[in-house]
Amino acid sequence: MIPEPPTYDIPEIERLAREFLGQHFGSDIIVPVDVDLLVEQLDGVDLDYWPGLRANHGIEGMIARDPGTGRLFVFIDDKLADTQPTRYRMTVAEELGHLSLHPKMIEGVQTPADFKQLQQHYRWKQMERNAKRFAAAILMPGEALTVQAERLYPRLVKVAGYGNAPAILGQLAVTLAKKFEVSTQTMEYRLDEWPMRIKKRVEESVRDRVDFLA
Repeated sequence: MIPEPPTYDIPEIERLAREFLGQHFGSDIIVPVDVDLLVEQLDGVDLDYWPGLRANHGIEGMIARDPGTGRLFVFIDDKLADTQPTRYRMTVAEELGHLSLHPKMIEGVQTPADFKQLQQHYRWKQMERNAKRFAAAILMPGEALTVQAERLYPRLVKVAGYGNAPAILGQLAVTLAKKFEVSTQTMEYRLDEWPMRIKKRVEESVRDRVDFLA
């Protein structure tokens, strides 16, 4: 029987992600965050590729326990790893989210069929949302992202002026996405999230015509 997953709110997920990064990297977090290293540093957990995981089972990543050794494996579709680096990084980070937030839920998973069954749980969508938020906080740590945005904004507004906040936000998302090695769309979401609220800060700074983030 699959146990009930714990409930998390956004501040708790952000805090847990900060603590997770701190445990592995200390206060010196280098971007882009080495998400593979984060998995490799976990006791009893291995990272591996699964040929045809997406094509044959409809999933890009999963966690499974080896019944013989008891070790946990984070499996990622091999083609995803080879051809879509930003999606690969997000998928690995999401599995880290499940490992950190829902460890008891994955205890019985040994095969893709088991993982697909877990996805039928009535609270799976909530679990996925939580894992994705954890992944975002891991790959785009709030403090590091804020520092980079504050450094970049003055240069962007000097070029674009104060009449086009969307253009500044667009270039900010593109530039930071490359630096943190995530997709531009993923970065756009993160820039709007609490507690950073960088999008709002940019809009207020442009409105007030100042060359620093309010």
